Amino acid sequence: MRESKVADVLRGAREVFLKCGFEGASVDAIAEKAKVSKATLYAHFPSKDRLFLSVLQAECDRLSEEICRPLSNAGDARGVLEELSRRMIGLVMDDDYIRLLRVCIGAVSVLPEAGEIYMDAGPTRAIKHVAQILRDLHETRSLSVENIQNAASQFIHLSISGVIMPRLLAVDQPVDAPEHSKRAVDAFLGVYGWRNGL
Repeated sequence: MRESKVADVLRGAREVFLKCGFEGASVDAIAEKAKVSKATLYAHFPSKDRLFLSVLQAECDRLSEEICRPLSNAGDARGVLEELSRRMIGLVMDDDYIRLLRVCIGAVSVLPEAGEIYMDAGPTRAIKHVAQILRDLHETRSLSVENIQNAASQFIHLSISGVIMPRLLAVDQPVDAPEHSKRAVDAFLGVYGWRNGL
């Protein structure tokens, strides 16, 4: 299958999966959306399962790249953490991210690999990224962190706590991202801030 056809299939599949869910999506609908024949689709993706996992991996990679972009406030612990926290909140506020997470949750009962892909490409990668930032801040004595992995996980949870559940459950709740990130960073620095007035 030509590269452009693969891209067409993935784009069409992404749209159908995000709209209909894993079980609600049909190969016919995906082929129609991608403007390819079923034979062409199956030539590269032997099953709907494989196609879904490919879409999931690509989406998780795309969303992860947004979190892992270089930060603009290097050296300023509060600035770095607030920018990073706002990115986490922005991700949770992204409609495609929420649709993807809902679809993934719906798929794991019949396709457990989906959960593994999401965890590896999403939360696990995010924790590694945040951990590296915290390690750098610790080494410059901007933070005092003994267990970097735990602190990274706590930082992420502080950032999205109170935001992700209403989004998943389609509860309309306004979010002031700068204020939410400031409160998250205040709480984090209350535990891990170096004793220098941070």
